[in-house]
Amino acid sequence: MAERVPAPGIGKDEYSEQQPNEMIQPAASSSTSRALVPPSQELVPHNQSQYTTFRAGTYVVQVPKDQIYRIPPPENASIVERHRDPSKKKKPLCCNFVCLGILGFFLLFIILLIAGLYVSVILSKDPKFSVQRLVYNNKTKSHRPDYTITLKAQNRNSQVAILYKKGGEASLNLNTQEIATVSYPSFEQDSEQSKEFAVIFHGSKIKLPKEIQKSSTSPKPKVHVKFSLSMDIPGRMSRGALKRSMTFRVDCDFTVDTLVKGTRVLNQECHTNRK
Repeated sequence: MAERVPAPGIGKDEYSEQQPNEMIQPAASSSTSRALVPPSQELVPHNQSQYTTFRAGTYVVQVPKDQIYRIPPPENASIVERHRDPSKKKKPLCCNFVCLGILGFFLLFIILLIAGLYVSVILSKDPKFSVQRLVYNNKTKSHRPDYTITLKAQNRNSQVAILYKKGGEASLNLNTQEIATVSYPSFEQDSEQSKEFAVIFHGSKIKLPKEIQKSSTSPKPKVHVKFSLSMDIPGRMSRGALKRSMTFRVDCDFTVDTLVKGTRVLNQECHTNRK
């Protein structure tokens, strides 16, 4: 039988005093770590130069501490850092589809909202005009009569404001003949708001029509006069930040009972269109 090979660091006398089935405790050392081999195998010589079989026994294996890695080797450091950094982890593909779906929904919502506002402005109602009063004045420095007409403008929209810009023109006609003109005033009108305002038409340099002369000088019997009023008013309709410019064309046909004091409007018909 071959002689047992003592573990490194243990003398023959110390090794021979231990029983075959006893565990040998590793010697304390600051430079090595020892592992115990169970007494299940023992080296048996196959020939004079090598051992191929084991017999029962207890052996001590010493491993230098400088070969025991307490931290990952340098080549594995990048792998460890990649696993520790959650920002470098790939997100599931389904998350990208959900984000794209939410973004698309919000874009569609904004587009529909803008389109709805634009359509509401386009389909909004035109302002309504009416003639409230007319005052005839033939005592002017220019020796041409003035016609003071009180108009009423009504915004019939519940969420659309109207701005009447400067530059509007208005004319007063009698039998298709222009007898007076004026510049339309500028003002803003909120939704569902009505406003009365007076406009002074200055007589044109024409011969005064006979109907005007008779009605202004004959209190009894009263002479009715039928006028027509035409106005081109640049304006803008707005709802929130959405605005749209346009021109309003207003045509009114109205009849007064007399041009002397106490003139009353007997009937009228007004239409407003957009250009």
